[in-house]
Amino acid sequence: MRRSAAPIPSRPASRSRRRVLAAAGAAAAVSAPYVNVLAQAPRAKIRIGVVPLISSGPLFIAQARGFWDRMNIEAEYRYFTDGALAVPALVAGELDFTVATCNAGIFNTISRGAPFKFMLDRGSERPGSGSMTIVVSNKLHAAGLTAAERMDMLKGQRLGLQAPGGIDQFLLGRGVQKAGLNPLSDVNWVTGLAYPDLVRALGAGQVDAANIPVPLAFLAEKNNTGRIAFPGSDIEPATQLACFAAPSKLLGKDRSLATRFCMVHLHAARLFNNAAQSRDPEIVKIISSFTKVPEPLIVSAAPRWTWFTENGLPNIDSALFQANFWQQSMKLVSGKVTREQVFELGAAQEAYNRLREKNPLTA
Repeated sequence: MRRSAAPIPSRPASRSRRRVLAAAGAAAAVSAPYVNVLAQAPRAKIRIGVVPLISSGPLFIAQARGFWDRMNIEAEYRYFTDGALAVPALVAGELDFTVATCNAGIFNTISRGAPFKFMLDRGSERPGSGSMTIVVSNKLHAAGLTAAERMDMLKGQRLGLQAPGGIDQFLLGRGVQKAGLNPLSDVNWVTGLAYPDLVRALGAGQVDAANIPVPLAFLAEKNNTGRIAFPGSDIEPATQLACFAAPSKLLGKDRSLATRFCMVHLHAARLFNNAAQSRDPEIVKIISSFTKVPEPLIVSAAPRWTWFTENGLPNIDSALFQANFWQQSMKLVSGKVTREQVFELGAAQEAYNRLREKNPLTA
């Protein structure tokens, strides 16, 4: 009698099947658009430190166009007149992300062991796109101060600032330094004047030069209170103006949230860059609604709205150069800082890669 074949044991077959299914699942996970994982992450509420300037345009675009919602984030904007003023709120745990200018106070805090890191570009002085402008008195302009190479003419003159240790003082101080002057002893610094007050102070003869962003610099010329000498980028091209900062703990423990933040801002910043070139009326209206700057002034300032890098990475060399300037030339920072102390750019790099793979904000 012919014997039937023995049945194949079920256990090994089941184990083999599980291996196949597991491998297939792993392959699918790799090949699937992994940006969807971030977009579908648990909803999170974040608090962002914002300055109400044109250069905050990407944040305004993100809010107006619902980009935060599409990445499952509820964003609360908290406004500060200057990025430096937001940092204490960040340290106190009142903010999750904030604009942070490359000022002396920031680097002093970092040199002493700050609980935060710079994690994303927040604008630089790209030639042709930078918003910083050196405005001088009518008298100095008529005398020939029309180029960065002539900043030696500022010897003994009064240079107006909002506050010491900021980007205004860096550009003016670095400019006179490159022209052969000592920024500590060869010029007189007049501090405590907001940008509109600087325009008036120039007209009243109370200061001789100042760093004033467009479009206020255009108003100074229109009102004949001063003359634009040259853009700030003529002094130090591609100067890093500011970065976004976040607590080190957040960047380490909630990398998904940090990455989603970077994805939203990076996408909105690209739209902002394009709109600065095209003077996109829809985006001009958005920026005007948040800043209360009249639309014609915003249009007149284009394309000099501040430049955002297309990959979200800041100019590290520029930021560290500024830290050294504050320490060595201006004596405002007590210790040196390193790249590792200042930056944690993993979330920005991951955001760039994910947007390149598939951008969920364009769907």
